[in-house]
Amino acid sequence: MFEATRGVIRGLGFEPVDVEATREGGRLFIRILIDREDGVTVDDCAITSGLIGKVLEREDVVKGPYVLEVMSPGVNRRLKRPEDFSASSGKRIKVKLFQPFEGSRSYSGVLMDSGEVSFALELGNELLELKYESVSMATLDPELPW
Repeated sequence: MFEATRGVIRGLGFEPVDVEATREGGRLFIRILIDREDGVTVDDCAITSGLIGKVLEREDVVKGPYVLEVMSPGVNRRLKRPEDFSASSGKRIKVKLFQPFEGSRSYSGVLMDSGEVSFALELGNELLELKYESVSMATLDPELPW
């Protein structure tokens, strides 16, 4: 499904970030996250949703009824792939671990460096290196002005 819609999303000037399909209350929800450097508006999501819906119908990718949602990843964007971490270098992030490390499963700090298997998180005066495989969830954690 992601492959069928990637060209449409990029053709509109957006970067496909993620796609997820979940069942909620017996209904299938397909959520597609898009982004671009200057952000995504509600109108951008509506236009993209209309075109993606036509592609999914034409290609008959999804069997049965579904709800299509196209949205921005938001200010608390989830980081999943090493590329997401690399693109967020220098930004504040929040990390939750599968297992406690030094007594804690949750850390917030500035993402300093990222590689193929791990990344460095600055926690004040301390630098913590974590492997991606130990992370259950990571999100941007911006300091908002309000």
